[in-house]
Amino acid sequence: NVPEICKPHLQSIVDQLRESAYLARLSGDELILVDCEEPHTNFRVASEAGTRLPLHCTSQGKLFLANSSPAECRRILTHTELKAYTPHTLTTPEQFAPELTRIREQGYAVENGEYKIGLRSVSAPIHDVTGEVRYAIGCVGMFRQVQSDEFLHAIRLVCAAADTISRAIGYHG
Repeated sequence: NVPEICKPHLQSIVDQLRESAYLARLSGDELILVDCEEPHTNFRVASEAGTRLPLHCTSQGKLFLANSSPAECRRILTHTELKAYTPHTLTTPEQFAPELTRIREQGYAVENGEYKIGLRSVSAPIHDVTGEVRYAIGCVGMFRQVQSDEFLHAIRLVCAAADTISRAIGYHG
């Protein structure tokens, strides 16, 4: 039960960062949040399990695009409305090539104000026993910038949690 295995990791991310953490999976051509944990602070990003999000402007969505086959990625990017949620949103399929390459190389995805101004998120893949990316774990918050120490710490925490969860469900890559 992946959500059950993830629960303590989500809570650990929240406890350490004081930002919201989530588990997401692909559902057709969009994301669905499977579980969300929020800090007990006055300012937080609130989401509910079951929330659907676009792929092209969220870290978890870009992570799934980067880990899909080239044909599937192309199909999604050419048959989905790439709506501009902010001035930072990528809105043409051609803009995605360098971003998706970077995600595959670094092993995580970042959203830098592409879905909501002022918010930044990081997501890392959860691999199943076959190596397929079935889920994404991540955090979202009002980080000052993606190069800040606090955001770099978030990247390390999220990637470590994804690796631990992947191994717990049988991944050996």
